[in-house]
Amino acid sequence: MDILEFAMKMELDGKAFYDNQARKLKDKDLKKIFNLLAEEEERHYKFFKNMKEGNNEQAIKNLSDSSKSLNTIKNIFIEMSGKSDNKSFAEDELSAWKKALDIEEKAESFYRQKANEESNTDKKKLLNIIADEELNHIYMIEGVLSYLKFPDAFAESEQFKNFQSLEGH
Repeated sequence: MDILEFAMKMELDGKAFYDNQARKLKDKDLKKIFNLLAEEEERHYKFFKNMKEGNNEQAIKNLSDSSKSLNTIKNIFIEMSGKSDNKSFAEDELSAWKKALDIEEKAESFYRQKANEESNTDKKKLLNIIADEELNHIYMIEGVLSYLKFPDAFAESEQFKNFQSLEGH
């Protein structure tokens, strides 16, 4: 299996995981974030599909909504930080987000590695772009994990402030 086919499968697996977790969650804000991550994985799948078809321009266009997703998640974090009300979360919820973090860290590392091995400069650039997308997902999920651990202190946390500074990524 070539790298693009493998990447397409990896993105679809991530989408399936996020869709499944969104169905399980009761917290509507966290559900929204899983749904947005599922949409991002679908967008990444299309990115790789277009790359495989040799349509790099369309591949880039598939990522154009990523900043919109990032802003949507920032808004969800702002809402969440304003209404923690002594919330607590079950261990299975925390485990799901830890698994999500692991998925994104592995994807980012894999795409960076493949970009470093790539001799075609266009393909190298595209792989680094998608690795940056995965890095943004890591930041999002780290924010969620911070919220899950300390919902009452989340709005004042460095994690929240750092996430808010991702404007334009």
